[in-house]
Amino acid sequence: MRNFFRSGKIIFWIGLVLVIYMFIVLAVETSQNYTLRSKSENLELQIAKLEQQIEDLGYKVTYYKTDSYRERLAREKLNVAAPSESVIIIKDDKRNEKQADDNKVEEKLTSDVEDLADRPNYQQWRIFLFGN
Repeated sequence: MRNFFRSGKIIFWIGLVLVIYMFIVLAVETSQNYTLRSKSENLELQIAKLEQQIEDLGYKVTYYKTDSYRERLAREKLNVAAPSESVIIIKDDKRNEKQADDNKVEEKLTSDVEDLADRPNYQQWRIFLFGN
């Protein structure tokens, strides 16, 4: 009778180990399946984006081959006009004013930074935390 109980315990432990092993194998396979599926979805998204880019580039190539693009490019880059056209040049003074304003702001920031660098550390912290 004792042999039977010992063999029953052995069978129980062997069965328990097999069930745990099967659970671990199932968990690992599920994890691998999940990661492969997510990689597959990412690759499919990349493929869709690349196909869209190919389509856009195809449209650009066909546009670049047209006469209207060549004409526009000649007008912009070479300053060429059609025989029946007259060209008017308008100076943009606002752009120069904006560049001058940008230069003034940059000079002020540079001088402020240099002024701040000359001050002791505790004054720099005071200015940073509470302002001037």
